[in-house]
Amino acid sequence: MYLRHTIRKKDGKVHRYWCLVRSVRVGRRVIQQTVAHLGELDEHGRLEARALAQHLIGTPEQARLFDDGCRDVTVPVRLKGISIDRSRQFGDVYLALALWRGTGLAQLCNELLPAGKERVAWEKIAAVLVAARLCEPCKRTAHCRGLVSAHGAV
Repeated sequence: MYLRHTIRKKDGKVHRYWCLVRSVRVGRRVIQQTVAHLGELDEHGRLEARALAQHLIGTPEQARLFDDGCRDVTVPVRLKGISIDRSRQFGDVYLALALWRGTGLAQLCNELLPAGKERVAWEKIAAVLVAARLCEPCKRTAHCRGLVSAHGAV
């Protein structure tokens, strides 16, 4: 079972009406039968209807079936203006993390930087920074030269 909506215009207003629908096999065909007309529902009403449908059929829900389509917005895109910058191969990151753990740096950071109240452990932050530098080393660009002159070292 799933929720389906229909859109109607009345008196210049757009109304979205919901109904509970189930798929039934008739011979070789599958047809949709309306189980209940639910009318206009707000977000809370849709959540309750979704829970009811899940309870009736006893299977995990399929989130896409309950989407009312509000998030589907089309936007014109100029394809000539699209480019990929700073892409990484998965192997580079995997190798960096394997080296991080294999050299014992993960264990050393755990010992030297004890966990506190932070959401992300310091060891993980250090691992990400080292992996990022290994995957894309700093070239002697104007940006890096600016850091060297401002701070003395990179």
